[in-house]
Amino acid sequence: MPGVERYIDTELSSENMFRCLSCDGMLALAEQDRFGCLGCGTVYPCVGGIPILVRNWKLHAAELESWQRENPNWYVSEQPEESQNPWLHHLRKRRLYVKAAIEQCLPEQGLERVERLLDIGCGDGNHLSDLAAYADKVYGSDYNIVRLVRAKPNNHMRGSAAGYVLFLADILDYPVCDNFFDIVFFNHALEHISQDVKALQTVYRILKPGGLLVLGTPNEGVWWWQLAYRLQPASLKNFDHVQFYTAETLSKRVRESGFQVREVKHMGWGPPLWWLDARVRRYEVLDDLFEVLGKALIPTQASSLYLLAYK
Repeated sequence: MPGVERYIDTELSSENMFRCLSCDGMLALAEQDRFGCLGCGTVYPCVGGIPILVRNWKLHAAELESWQRENPNWYVSEQPEESQNPWLHHLRKRRLYVKAAIEQCLPEQGLERVERLLDIGCGDGNHLSDLAAYADKVYGSDYNIVRLVRAKPNNHMRGSAAGYVLFLADILDYPVCDNFFDIVFFNHALEHISQDVKALQTVYRILKPGGLLVLGTPNEGVWWWQLAYRLQPASLKNFDHVQFYTAETLSKRVRESGFQVREVKHMGWGPPLWWLDARVRRYEVLDDLFEVLGKALIPTQASSLYLLAYK
């Protein structure tokens, strides 16, 4: 391919992290704003400076457009900042838990920060700034170019020594070399993936030995939130979930993928009606009250799960 042999040294290509989906050869950035395989010559385009690392970008884009037409709220709408979300107090508690968990795990390995951290399924990039406190380099990937383009304006120096590296990829066909990341943050995305064990096996592959997985999912397999779906069946289309986890089923899938589970945390309690839950939990005093009552009366029926696991 013309131009593939003329590579420039950039943040995206300097570590040789990307691998060709056709031959597993190394990818490097070409002058024409595209990636080329040094082995077979396959070329991967960039859109707005974001590498598109899937086998068939036209097919992927057509599928994404179809999904967007079917459910524009999920695939196109901007993901609100924490302060603009009706569950803002619950999201704050989740964010603080993740920060505390990483801050607890790092000293156990004799570290203050790691070299590389990946937010897989990063969406609009709302977590990248917080995660940058714990790594020299922060990476974000998603399958939705609409969200990655929105994340890109935040791609500057905010606590990370090298900013954020964003790329489009399919976790079931992931173009990153083995044993590359120290921490993978996989937040409320697994529930959308039908082949969840395969996705977790990908995370296991790209983590370094001893690396940390921070995994967040809804706790929708428990009877309390299954009741919510029975009371509001139309919400299934809005949420686009295909997996409904409990602490037990999530832990089992993670162990099946090779990980050692360190901790499972239940977080957030509310009424089993989505519209009512969103209204009452926007008030901090009510969110805190449900937290106290839920932990005491129905401790396994929380709305969210967080799981920490090591490779």
